[in-house]
Amino acid sequence: MSVATTAPQQRLLRHGLTSLALLFVALAIVGGVRGYSVVPFWDMWDGYLPFLDEVASNGWQAWWRQHNEHRIVLSRLFFWADLSWFSGTGWFLIVVNYLLVAAGSVLFYRMLREATATSQRTLEKHALAAFLVVCLFFWSQHENLTWGFQSQFILAQLLPLTALYVLYRSVQGGTGLFALACLLGVLCIGTMANGILALPLMAAYAILTRQGVRRISVLVILAAVVVFAYFHAFVSPGGHGSVTLTLREHPGRVFRYVFMYLGGPFNLAMGERGLGKVMAQLAGLFFLACSARFAWLQLRQSRHASVQLVLLSFIAYIVGTALGTAGGRALFGLDQALSHRYTTPALMAWAALAILYAPALLALPAQRRRWTWGGLAVLTLLMLVYQVKALQSHEDEMYERAVAALAIEMRVKDQAQIGHVFPTTDVIAVAEQPADKGRSVFGLFPYRGVRAQMGTVFEPVALPACQGALDTAVVIEGDSRFLRVIGWLYDPANVTVPQAVRILGADGKQFGYAMTGKQRDDVAAAISPAARRAGYQGYLLATPAGTELSLRGEGPGGPVCQLKLQTPT
Repeated sequence: MSVATTAPQQRLLRHGLTSLALLFVALAIVGGVRGYSVVPFWDMWDGYLPFLDEVASNGWQAWWRQHNEHRIVLSRLFFWADLSWFSGTGWFLIVVNYLLVAAGSVLFYRMLREATATSQRTLEKHALAAFLVVCLFFWSQHENLTWGFQSQFILAQLLPLTALYVLYRSVQGGTGLFALACLLGVLCIGTMANGILALPLMAAYAILTRQGVRRISVLVILAAVVVFAYFHAFVSPGGHGSVTLTLREHPGRVFRYVFMYLGGPFNLAMGERGLGKVMAQLAGLFFLACSARFAWLQLRQSRHASVQLVLLSFIAYIVGTALGTAGGRALFGLDQALSHRYTTPALMAWAALAILYAPALLALPAQRRRWTWGGLAVLTLLMLVYQVKALQSHEDEMYERAVAALAIEMRVKDQAQIGHVFPTTDVIAVAEQPADKGRSVFGLFPYRGVRAQMGTVFEPVALPACQGALDTAVVIEGDSRFLRVIGWLYDPANVTVPQAVRILGADGKQFGYAMTGKQRDDVAAAISPAARRAGYQGYLLATPAGTELSLRGEGPGGPVCQLKLQTPT
């Protein structure tokens, strides 16, 4: 980035950099929209969906109870709001995730401005700010952006950083800001297990910056009380390792796990293959070396309260998080360190490191500065290639999740299907009460009342003829009460695909239900391109009465067409 650019060129470059940052944000938002599903996923079934009922039964204990090793109190506030105010549709939780990342971007930008206040290189500072936004909205962390359960994963990094920053500002801002910093430090334990590190690190920061006996004592006491409260009646989750034991027995694995955890975003930017894994470990080692070097120089030169010490403390927090994660998860294999959700803390740690070295970068001689900016440009291009993956379609997986929700609503123990949203069919019992109350997906068409309507007799209705077929009907392994039915249904009169298929006997009694939306290229080629998603999958009682079935295609407004066929053998 040359210093010889004219004012119009600088304006053009600034607009280009801003547009690049906004492009990353826009792609991330599009990815969130395309990946949205009202069907709860994985931990949401037992950690989110029954929460209102748990609060009604157990009071405050429902807020404090463990989720694995975590106490996700703050995320449960969002769960409560989504279930109470937005009918459990989940989109509110997704919006919260993106707003938290945006808040992190604002906080990092503010710290960048303070760290580079003495530099006059405004264009290059603007480029650094754009790069921070690029990092924080990088699609590698799409699990934490598009999964409504993951607000705690963002909060667990953002809240400690905010608490440390407010503590730094309180040196000049007085006791009000110090009280706010203490409150934020206490709230950190309501994010995830690593939140217990926040107050001890804040106490260490106060000691390093000589903030006085009174403040240090308050932070030390709060840290002790919070750690005691967190582990009081704590139950270690089964199947997780111990940090001390894993370090003692497999120290090399722990360190490699930490390197890969910290360098995870580079694995994705480099293609997620062998080279990516090597680059992740090298990047993690480089990160630790650069952080240690800066810490050594900083502590030798000055121990005054500064934004640099805030960022170093935050990096220590992320490294501690990586070490704790390695202790509990390294036994699952090193590749587990490259999980997409772990790239959120890694990206925030790299953003902190970039701000630490920003003044040195801006002070480099012109030639070296050009090489550095060239390297950052290449890295950003690689990240952009990955960011474009946010545009990929998830229709097929969203359809599988929709059918899984139908299985849960109908209490069909179809492990193969339910596995798309939860590990076991135990979720049926977990979801029974919310489903009966019509909560979340179960209160919406086409799921609403499906189970209750089984056996109901529907009056004959004169309807246009559907085109379609029932291709296969097989007994479900583990639940012989039902057949899994697969076929296709199309409404030629309206040139549309019905959203649901109600399966009726000869007397109009409901014996089954299915969801359309499965891709059928063969039907599209034979019938119409509009029938590409005419495939359906659902469930039929294994012993329906009669020899004739009717497939009644339905939309939100009611039935639209009907097809009669023989009962499958």
